[in-house]
Amino acid sequence: MTQVAVVGAGFSGLAAAVELVDAGYEVTVFEARSRVGGRVWSEPIDGPNGTGPIIERGAEFVIEGYDHMRRWLDRFGLELADTGMSYYERDAHGVSDVSRDDMRAGAALLANTPHESSESVGAVLARLDVRPDVAAAIGARIQVSCAYGIDDLNVCVIDHTASFAPLPSFRVATGNQSLATAMAAFLGERIRLGTPVTEISWGDDGARVRTATGELEFDAVVVTIPLPHLREFSFNPPLPPERTQALHRMTMGNAAKAHIPLTSPAPISAVLAVPDLFWCWTLTGLDGSVVPVLNTFAGSPESVGRLDTEHGATTWAQRLAEIRTDLDLDLNSAVVTTWHDDPWARGAYTADTVRQQPGDVDLFSAPLSCLYFAGEHTAGEWSGLMEGALRTGSRAAAEVMAKITLA
Repeated sequence: MTQVAVVGAGFSGLAAAVELVDAGYEVTVFEARSRVGGRVWSEPIDGPNGTGPIIERGAEFVIEGYDHMRRWLDRFGLELADTGMSYYERDAHGVSDVSRDDMRAGAALLANTPHESSESVGAVLARLDVRPDVAAAIGARIQVSCAYGIDDLNVCVIDHTASFAPLPSFRVATGNQSLATAMAAFLGERIRLGTPVTEISWGDDGARVRTATGELEFDAVVVTIPLPHLREFSFNPPLPPERTQALHRMTMGNAAKAHIPLTSPAPISAVLAVPDLFWCWTLTGLDGSVVPVLNTFAGSPESVGRLDTEHGATTWAQRLAEIRTDLDLDLNSAVVTTWHDDPWARGAYTADTVRQQPGDVDLFSAPLSCLYFAGEHTAGEWSGLMEGALRTGSRAAAEVMAKITLA
């Protein structure tokens, strides 16, 4: 029987595993955490009246083009809830007289500004013929979305982060992690939680996967562990130098989230705190009412460091109280989630920087003997997104099936 190992039970690993099982392969999934979902993590928040609504401590929005995710949700009978707001549109705070229309027009101008392929967003933005406050708002939006500084981000990110159109946004009604949980239920005992893989020995005749409890042999291995771990992971023999070099040119962005319960009804809102490099929003749930939580996302190492998240929610909560005077915030119940210090992530998601060279993602993620690579960092234009993770899992499963026939 053809045996395939999948390393990681995030969206990419689970998608690969389910599709391989569907096709008749014997699959074992190794997951270091005690839960599935990886950087998709849904939990209820405790508010003043006890257990509150579900918050997304990781990936959140289901947006335009999420066709693969929608198919997975349909398969497992999961429903989307319209958030009532748009991920793409935000009111600028901390700059003078910058409207959503100003940001939309400036972003369109930015997308059409001539530039060299190796330039940074910051360099192109500096040449933009708009008011400084408008440029600052657009730069903050891109920096927050990409979780990295605009002076290091490659200008290519403009194509998929600078949309300011009022497009709808959704979340899975029961939490985005519900999809991972449904996939895991389908896979059953094939998943081994709390089982980090420490080494993969590989060759043309298959692979040996080592964990703390021993080694197992497989015909193929799908590797979905996040970018920072890949740089240090023990492959035996090591990956070829050109792949390692491409891997080291790829960059992990840094982000954090804060959720604060609301003690009185609130309207829909989306506010970008331009100088602070974070944004906050309220949204509707499945029943159409506004969920009593203020959600906040800080993107880039600069922003996360400035908010002093290492010492909890205090600094961030106080800043939110100053900005969102229109809301009644339960500051004592604030929940902060950081990813750079999470031992199995060590960052939020990949960022396309000026250090990365064209073709690096394809070079790294191509099949190598019995090794197959998936994860949001291999998703190209879909990198950093739940959709990208799912797409790469399906792609890796197809690569395995194309090379290794059932036996």
